Amino acid sequence: MYDRNVWEATPGNTLLHQLDVRTKLIVLISFAVVTLTIDSPRSLFLLFAITLIFHAISRSSLARWRILAVFVLLGIWGSMASQALFYNQEPRTVMACLISPGFPVLGKITAGVFVYREGLQYGAVQALRSGIMLSLGLLLSWTSDPRQLLKSFLSWRMPYELAFMVITSLRFLPVIFQETAIVLTAQRLRGFQPFKTASPRHLIQMAFQTLFPILARTLRRAATLASSVESRGFGRETQRSYDNPWSTLERSFCYIAALLVAGLVSLKILDVLQFNGLVYIPAWRSLYDMMKVWM
Repeated sequence: MYDRNVWEATPGNTLLHQLDVRTKLIVLISFAVVTLTIDSPRSLFLLFAITLIFHAISRSSLARWRILAVFVLLGIWGSMASQALFYNQEPRTVMACLISPGFPVLGKITAGVFVYREGLQYGAVQALRSGIMLSLGLLLSWTSDPRQLLKSFLSWRMPYELAFMVITSLRFLPVIFQETAIVLTAQRLRGFQPFKTASPRHLIQMAFQTLFPILARTLRRAATLASSVESRGFGRETQRSYDNPWSTLERSFCYIAALLVAGLVSLKILDVLQFNGLVYIPAWRSLYDMMKVWM
């Protein structure tokens, strides 16, 4: 996880590596719109499975699969746990009681802490949404050269300063993990044992001894980078070349994807209208039934 090469984009001859970055960005945006539009857990799980298939097509390494699994599982656990405890919609079905209302002090303050079944279900749906976007985001960063990303942003007339800072933030993430690995290695060589005891004082000491050196090294790198880009004329009004041919086949695919997403959003609006009793067409009953299952 702390290996910088795991986080940076690597060249490859797979289909996803050869696609234009703009095509991958359009696919990412399309998935984002679809993920926000549909509410069916079945459809969201299908979309998440498709993103995993994309990772398999791109031949992601075992280390990258581990990173993806860790982030997705942490997101699922955090979303389901938080929603199960703090779900405030009705109806709510209590599955377990962690703190009863009659418990001294905490029971009176919180009015009881319960685990709700509907909260778990709602949290799972939200976790699928975040997992889909996380999976596609990592796939984009692992299969796309940052320079091509910058050219793609510029071809869409994004301000150069904004595009450069977005790419710099993506390039800086592997640096942070590399700095973390260096700091942890240096502390272990000095005899530092972070998990020797589990006392609160020791955990706080461990956090300070780890975070401050990482922050200091990262700030030094950021200052060096700032001086470098400023000396090269960053932010000045200069003519920049961003010509990058976009194949007709990929452009047509993006147009078709945009039309499909627009059609899906239209169906969702139609479903919301009939659900609220505003517009209902009896001849489309089978379509409404299908949307109830898949949307």
